[in-house]
Amino acid sequence: MMNIIAQLNILKAMELKPNFSELAREYGMDRRTVKKYFEGYEGKPKTKNKTSKLDKYFDEIKAKLAIKGTTVKAVYEFFV
Repeated sequence: MMNIIAQLNILKAMELKPNFSELAREYGMDRRTVKKYFEGYEGKPKTKNKTSKLDKYFDEIKAKLAIKGTTVKAVYEFFV
């Protein structure tokens, strides 16, 4: 994947329009994918910044777990 991106960056620096179909055959991908990478696509993000459903109960969970002898399963059963 890095080879195609490097080659596309070189072509972009030289201000040449690549033959997307030829590059796609060379690297075994779809020509639209090659064009997408030429236009600056960097791929999907590795992680999502998504909140947990349990965030609103964080303080209460923390207080329950602070009790000596309490297990995670017991706190789970309490909330269920």
